[in-house]
Amino acid sequence: MYDICMAQDMLEKFGLKKTKPRIAILNVLQKAQLPLTADEVFFALKNKDINLSTVYRTLNSFVDAGLAKKEINKNKENIFLLVGEEHDDHHVLVCVKCRKVVPLKGCPYHEANEAIENETGFAIEDHNTEIYGVCPDCQNQK
Repeated sequence: MYDICMAQDMLEKFGLKKTKPRIAILNVLQKAQLPLTADEVFFALKNKDINLSTVYRTLNSFVDAGLAKKEINKNKENIFLLVGEEHDDHHVLVCVKCRKVVPLKGCPYHEANEAIENETGFAIEDHNTEIYGVCPDCQNQK
């Protein structure tokens, strides 16, 4: 379990008030293996007496403060992740049959970003990637 004091320190560092809902939502994001939708955060908090609108407001306040980042997944849903996490953990393989999600180690796009910047003059700040295919288990189910 993540230390409540650590969550409080993190909120303070980003200029956010230390409330019970913020601490609980921050703990959910810290434990998550992958970025989460607001609904997934809400479901993880089902026993915490925190409503969905509070989850949305809190996640957006985390983004506004620079504590979290908002991306869009393949279903066009907003997903949230802490900015303190390693960038290399944000690329995933998604099986189109069983929906298994496998995080990739490392980032295969550093060189591509640099080439794009050199060619276009565009200063790339970030990217996210989901790669879709069929996992080995599903391939073997013929």
